[in-house]
Amino acid sequence: MVTLDDVDRRILDLLQANARRTNAEIAEDVGLTAPSVFERIRKLEQRGVIRGYTVQVDPQALGKPLTAFIRLTAAYDDRHAAGVQALAADPDVLECYSVAGEDCFIIKTRVSDPSALQALIHRIRGQLTVLRSVTMIALSAVKEGGPLRAAAPQAERRPARNGHSAAPVRRRGG
Repeated sequence: MVTLDDVDRRILDLLQANARRTNAEIAEDVGLTAPSVFERIRKLEQRGVIRGYTVQVDPQALGKPLTAFIRLTAAYDDRHAAGVQALAADPDVLECYSVAGEDCFIIKTRVSDPSALQALIHRIRGQLTVLRSVTMIALSAVKEGGPLRAAAPQAERRPARNGHSAAPVRRRGG
């Protein structure tokens, strides 16, 4: 496991909020020099903590306003391994998770319309032996693509024994 200090964590939070911030802007927020921030970011990239930088595109602008989630139960037969690879390679599959529980996979997709969603489901059924599928169409996104909070909160409240809130618990370095 990679060890991160509080400054690394704050840098990660700032980059997740806006990856186009300059090293000088980040340095001002974390109390370092711009070259020090540059070096820390380089090390975070080398250690694989920062895996890349992306652009968030409006799906409507690309003609893909329909978001859907597909839950799949698939057979573990001779088509399984190749079918999973095909799922991962399909450009309409934005995310695919192998899950524990009732289903085998949960897929997130964005498509142009119901017929494009139906075509994706038919492609999936052609690649995997699907025993069961449930498709849910999202009406709207309440929250999407949120960042992973890297920094510890400044203060956390812990309940006192009498049920009232106790004083904030301060974390080391905070």
